[in-house]
Amino acid sequence: MITNPLLEEIYNTQKLLVEDAGYDIRKYSENVHKIVLEIEKEYGITFKYSSRQGRELEPSEQVASI
Repeated sequence: MITNPLLEEIYNTQKLLVEDAGYDIRKYSENVHKIVLEIEKEYGITFKYSSRQGRELEPSEQVASI
């Protein structure tokens, strides 16, 4: 894997966030959203997100291969 100090910091931060969320993707998303809101408030900035047109995605069926 290609790495540099910046990527290592990103990986370490993501690892801490995942561990803090107990490896639960919903909890991870909630925690990250809270952090973004805190950053917006602290620095007086607003993050803009794009929107996707069309229908909502449906969960895919996972097929286990052994």
